[in-house]
Amino acid sequence: MSADDQLQKVRAIIKTRGDNYGSVADNWETTAELWNAVLRRKLKVELSAADIGLLMIQLKVARLINSPDHDDSQLDVCGYAALLNEVV
Repeated sequence: MSADDQLQKVRAIIKTRGDNYGSVADNWETTAELWNAVLRRKLKVELSAADIGLLMIQLKVARLINSPDHDDSQLDVCGYAALLNEVV
C-alpha cells in the first residue's frame, strides 16, 4: 500500500472513530483522568491528553517491533500522531 493510500485510510478511520467516540480531546482527557487515578501513587506529574497520544503511539511501536508489517498498527501510529495536533 502506498503512503498516500495509507494516509487516506487513516483519514477515514479518524472520522469513524470520531463519530463513534466523540472528540479525541475529550476521549484522551477522560483516558488521562482514568490512568491518573490508577497511577496516582506512582506519578510525580499527572498525565495529559497529549501524553495519552504519545503512550498509544509507543504501544503500537512495541507491537510493530514484533510484526513491522502489521497494517493496523501502522495506521494507528499515523492516526495518533495526526491527532496529537488536536490536544496540544
